[in-house]
Amino acid sequence: MSQVEGMRVLVVGASSGIGRETALQLAKAGARVAFAARRVDRLEEAVEAAGEHCLAISCDVRRDEDCEAAVEGAAGAFGGLDAVVYASGHSPLTRSHEATGELWRSVIETNVVGAAIVARYAIPHLQRTSGRLIFLGSSSVGRPYPGLVPYTTSKAALHEMARGLRNEYPWLRVTTFIVGPTITEFANSWDMDLAIEMHGRWTTEGYPAGAALPAEEMAAQVVAVLASPARVEEVLVMPDVPPPGAEASTPEAPWEAEVP
Repeated sequence: MSQVEGMRVLVVGASSGIGRETALQLAKAGARVAFAARRVDRLEEAVEAAGEHCLAISCDVRRDEDCEAAVEGAAGAFGGLDAVVYASGHSPLTRSHEATGELWRSVIETNVVGAAIVARYAIPHLQRTSGRLIFLGSSSVGRPYPGLVPYTTSKAALHEMARGLRNEYPWLRVTTFIVGPTITEFANSWDMDLAIEMHGRWTTEGYPAGAALPAEEMAAQVVAVLASPARVEEVLVMPDVPPPGAEASTPEAPWEAEVP
């Protein structure tokens, strides 16, 4: 990936999952990467694995001042920014009638408001470099999975915000990277009984709930977008569909895969 060598990138949500793998792969390819997330201990482990030219920045995306500090800290350390990847996400599994206002606020603040505030502070830096801003979206937008209505609602708002930014700033290369089923830690906090119940519904009602890509492969596709000289506005990445009779790549248990 010689195209990303020397690139200055801020990855928000880099302590686990697709964000962490994206940051690590960028670092391996020679980019200078700022790993930003709330869990500092995990950030430090990731930066140690990434090697030189990388740094860890503590950032709770629900706090405006943390978003500003992450952007300005990365730009200050690297002398500018060529790209920002917003990978932070909150994906609780809950029935809609049991979703509290607190849960809704947490999901919206993490998945949408944090992205908006990071973009606010990143845009002036990206204008100087004709840089790229990538938001991790979701393939569930348009057909929300039962049990993931707050999550999908927030991702629909994120998709629309990206379209708005492209309209408002035509020079800004904004990519909505639409994530299909991926094996991450998001589902680890789900209630197991509810996860099994909902996975049964997803399967019988025809939602993509079988094959899932590993986070490393999804991250590789994010890096490919960053390496591309093209203006990539929206890209959907899904696990391959095996032909009839072939075995699909599936997680060991339904709650081990983050449904997009």
